[in-house]
Amino acid sequence: MGGVVVIGAGVGGCYAAFRLAAGSQSVTLYESGYRVGGRIWSVPVRGGGWAELGAMRLNREAAPVMALLNHLGLADSLTPFHFDRPENFVLARGDRLRQRDFANAVRIPYAVRRRIHETDAGGLTLQAVESAVPGFGRLRETYHRAVRERRPAEAASARARYRTARGTAVVQGEPLGKVSWPQVLAAALDREALRLVADTGGYDVHAGGAAEWIDVLFHTPPQAEYVTLSSGMQSLPRALHSAFEQAGGRTLRGRRLCRIAFSDRAGGPYELTFAFTDRTGRDTGLREHVRAKTVVLALPQGALRRIQTEPGIFGPFWHGDLEAVEPVRAAKLFLAYDEPWWRACGVETGRSTTDLPLRQLWYAPGGASRLLLAAYPSGPSAEFWDRFGADPPYHVPGGADTFRGGPPAPAAAVAHAHRLLCRMHRVRARPPAAACWQDWGRPPYSAAWHIWRTGQATEEVAARMRAPAPGGSLYVVSDCWTSDPGSIPGTLGCAEQVLRDHLALPRPTWSS
Repeated sequence: MGGVVVIGAGVGGCYAAFRLAAGSQSVTLYESGYRVGGRIWSVPVRGGGWAELGAMRLNREAAPVMALLNHLGLADSLTPFHFDRPENFVLARGDRLRQRDFANAVRIPYAVRRRIHETDAGGLTLQAVESAVPGFGRLRETYHRAVRERRPAEAASARARYRTARGTAVVQGEPLGKVSWPQVLAAALDREALRLVADTGGYDVHAGGAAEWIDVLFHTPPQAEYVTLSSGMQSLPRALHSAFEQAGGRTLRGRRLCRIAFSDRAGGPYELTFAFTDRTGRDTGLREHVRAKTVVLALPQGALRRIQTEPGIFGPFWHGDLEAVEPVRAAKLFLAYDEPWWRACGVETGRSTTDLPLRQLWYAPGGASRLLLAAYPSGPSAEFWDRFGADPPYHVPGGADTFRGGPPAPAAAVAHAHRLLCRMHRVRARPPAAACWQDWGRPPYSAAWHIWRTGQATEEVAARMRAPAPGGSLYVVSDCWTSDPGSIPGTLGCAEQVLRDHLALPRPTWSS
């Protein structure tokens, strides 16, 4: 065959394939499944709106992504994405509070209350960061103000000063780069405050590297304006894929890359072996061998681990760099009700958090008025729901087509989540009409996102992962080994670096 072969039709693979095909390259895109989007998966909901099983929001300050959406004709689909709201709930240790009252709660000790500056445990998090990197908050504000006001020199200066402060930071006698995020929290907060962060933050406290997590926080605006796509988040990879095929690219579905070897025949230095899969993801036993001059692996850590390789394909750092990040499991349970009963509780949209196994829930997500993202556990919290995995799917006559094409939810999980929701909101609501469940830690997926392990030389590892075959023409596009792992901007930024640094593509004219 020859030409460029891109493996994986997630947003990174679709972007790389689109850019290469638009640059007059001969490109073939291979996808193991039959759906475009990877961990961006929008399931249409009957009556309107989307159940976003994967990525569900964007930060408006991510200028390259906004420019791409404008180029693809998706800018008009941007709509506000509501996060924490004053009227929403925080339920922990049996106490239910409105977020606006959280900082003044009587049962939270004064020593903790007086340090909370936001509507959730975020203030404590920022306090811990400030104790590790003095001046963090001021530098972060300066940086994002300069970005918003298009003053690149000032933004670069603030970022350089932050990196200097981060590089000299010490936590309990150790350089910041050698300590974990829980160590930073424990050094700055007392036991009560640590428990508050864990119980009310919505996400489990991860054990990854502190320096890398603080980097992510620095590049997140203090008052971030989040948006989503009214056409569904999956419309982004779909639009990229459509543009790729319009530019002459070809897509082959149901083919999982299982081996890479050197080719001893004309057509390219690599021979790729693909296993044919059916629509359930099962291996059919059929194989296809393809020769390629250039290979782009647009895959996350788990998929890369599963590829068999001939000795010498990758460089000496490959296995170590592959394990420089740690997978994080997360799951989502969507429940569709006959009516939005939560409105009687005074809440309409945005997020509530709890120490119950639900962890966080979102009202009317994706523009679906009678929908709840009823449970969104991550990390160890997701393991609680394993006990329901063998139960038959939840089914109510007439509700089967509410989630068109979405994976079914175990009936026992739905019943338990519904009981917890009623307990949290102090209501007696009718059971849901339909349910949808996606666990990103279960095959064929191995993680929802990834975090850097403690003590990694992240910039060096990321550069090697983008081009892991010294002297070869094999590259990796992934969100995993970036400064913003688990994000659409991280994925697209990695793809753009590979395209420019290694495949000689110029900056697109539409990019800001």
